[in-house]
Amino acid sequence: MTVGSYSVNRGTTVNRRRRICVVGWMLCLGMVAGVAFPRAGYAQFFRVYEYKTADAGAVEFSYWTTYVVDSDETINYFDEGVLSREKLWAHSFEVEYGLSHKLTVGFYADFMSPDDGNFEFIQSKLLARYRLFEKYELPVDIALYGEYIIPDKDYADSEKFEFRTVIEKDIGPWRVALNPILEKKTSGDDVEEGVEFAYAAGIYYDNGGDGLWNTTETHLRPGVEFYGDMGELSDPKGSSDRKHYIFPVIDLYCPRYGSTKFHWNFGTGFGLGGQADDLVLKSIVTFEFIF
Repeated sequence: MTVGSYSVNRGTTVNRRRRICVVGWMLCLGMVAGVAFPRAGYAQFFRVYEYKTADAGAVEFSYWTTYVVDSDETINYFDEGVLSREKLWAHSFEVEYGLSHKLTVGFYADFMSPDDGNFEFIQSKLLARYRLFEKYELPVDIALYGEYIIPDKDYADSEKFEFRTVIEKDIGPWRVALNPILEKKTSGDDVEEGVEFAYAAGIYYDNGGDGLWNTTETHLRPGVEFYGDMGELSDPKGSSDRKHYIFPVIDLYCPRYGSTKFHWNFGTGFGLGGQADDLVLKSIVTFEFIF
């Protein structure tokens, strides 16, 4: 009787997991259907990287979107001139592979199209992430992230290298993640410019992975993220030229079901003066598979 009861409960749990993961797939497909042929795009993506990397042997597929709801700013866009950034979309398709349980490599392809412009490929990116030590071995958990950006030459003439340190700390139920970012142009007319500094940071109610609300199939984690661009280290931008954002966000996790994981990070961003857009929406949908 115990075995039979266990089988029924296990079957119920498996069915629930299937339903949740199917919902995740439907959400993702629904988003793709809604923005696969958008009217606008925007070349800025918002993500706070955390210490955890992809599992060894795992392949991650991510679809990033950014939509600028309200903005007074403009953008120089290919040969179409100066266009408004309001109602802009940006899209990024990413694949990452876990070479080991510490090292991940990946590739991005980024696209955008202003409200009054064409849908265009703008740049590709090569990346590597490496986490140091094991979690909790140091007072803070540390990972390293490097990204090389190769733009379409009609979009920008400067290739760039971006390096960020990922610093993470769990404090009670809260998880704090800091990403100080250094960026240097490596080619083009502006190659003589100095190293630029930016930041990304997040505070999340992680609660040991359970989040604010959870079932055996789903974890829901709220948080707040912060982003900013300060300009060159040796010649910082004035306050009117900087960009700062604050994003209330939600992370929805579907823990591993068979060989698959699902994660959806989405939020609403508010620009804080300077050249920041006034209101921005962001979404990152990720599926991880182990083959």
